[in-house]
Amino acid sequence: MVYSITENKDHGQKKFVVWKRYLISVFASIPFITHGVENDLLSATSHLAPVIVAAGVPWTDVTFLLAALISAPAHGLLIDRHGRRIGIYILVLLQGMTSVPLLFSTSELSVLVHAAVAGAATGGLFLVLPVYVREISGDAVRGVTLALMMPMTSLGNAMKLLLTFDQMLFLVLGLVALELFIVFLIPESPAYLVKADKIEDAKVVAAKLICSNSDDSLVVDDITKLKEESDRANANGKLTLFQILKNNIYRDEIKIGLVLNTTLVLSGSAIFLQPEKTLAGLGDDIDPRRLLVPLALLAGAACTVVLAHFFERKYVLTGACGVMVLSMGTLAVYTQAGLPVTSLRWAPQAALAVLVAAYGMLWALPTLILVDMLNVEIRVRAMTVVYVYTQVIRLAQTLSLQHIEEYVGVYNLLYMYAGVNTLAGVYALSSPPAARGRSVRHIERQMRARRVPLWQL
Repeated sequence: MVYSITENKDHGQKKFVVWKRYLISVFASIPFITHGVENDLLSATSHLAPVIVAAGVPWTDVTFLLAALISAPAHGLLIDRHGRRIGIYILVLLQGMTSVPLLFSTSELSVLVHAAVAGAATGGLFLVLPVYVREISGDAVRGVTLALMMPMTSLGNAMKLLLTFDQMLFLVLGLVALELFIVFLIPESPAYLVKADKIEDAKVVAAKLICSNSDDSLVVDDITKLKEESDRANANGKLTLFQILKNNIYRDEIKIGLVLNTTLVLSGSAIFLQPEKTLAGLGDDIDPRRLLVPLALLAGAACTVVLAHFFERKYVLTGACGVMVLSMGTLAVYTQAGLPVTSLRWAPQAALAVLVAAYGMLWALPTLILVDMLNVEIRVRAMTVVYVYTQVIRLAQTLSLQHIEEYVGVYNLLYMYAGVNTLAGVYALSSPPAARGRSVRHIERQMRARRVPLWQL
């Protein structure tokens, strides 16, 4: 009888644990909606900024990327030393500041300041929140909770279909006010508290996440695992960046993040997210309301949230890459220079919709795969290194893309990007470990078993 009562209690408790962690993850991810709206504001004001003549791109694009690149190490240092909540608080304040310059003026200076502040906020967004959500989510639910950032960002992007420019400015301010209130309600990450050697505080927070007490066996077991994870990383003394890179497992995990993010930047999104380029062969403006891209991105992101509950994210990434390759091949045929489309005019439109939806399924997966693998002691530093590298690659592509496009043409670029996506799909299938529902210790065992030399991908 005692055994039966315990089983019933645990069963009910597990239901509540899942519900509460989902709720906190949704609340913590609201800044991604704000980020999506900010992207719309950046796009709407880019024509007001001066243009870099040599590269053919507005200064807002470069300012945004430089600000994100420079601010990311500061965000990483802050949350590594002082906690994840303070990082979210600073991030939300920066998001609130983005709308201020545009509320008073749309001059060149205001537009550039807006781009710089938005970039500084984004530099923390894709570092602070994935780390926080991963650390408050249990092994069983983090596949879905981490993926929530994708549809929430796409939802923010879709706001331009419903709201005017001024309405989006006030929406950002409203979301920021809500986020500031939420920051004071959500708990600190138990993993950070263990890392900071605040074991009793970590137990209290972990107990709140499952609505229990700090003596609960589930709480004690979770904190014990986190402590063992931390001790395992610090077995040879305090970790430095050199020691992290010297460790075979950690280096391979970072290498996976670098390769996946490189292929993401070079996936072709800089081309196919602009329908006026990829559908130029149709002649007329077939999407005057610009519905295709935001709705396809939202549909793809929603699919990923569902699929992440049932499948490894690396399989979702591989499948999405395969769909992108097929769609790009189809689209490239219809974008050859000087060949207007006179028949099957629906084919390039359908191919573009499928292509954008597939990109919507995978655009954040490299970040989520990386944050899932990493030990709590190196998580923030490794994420920072990979993010800064990714922004450097993105900046280089932004400054050089127009020249490459003029030299080889859009359709040849699509073929080249299809090759990159083929590589990405094969690599995602073979290199990242199986992480769904597994602890960091299990993931590290897989990494040790599949050790590859540094010079190999």
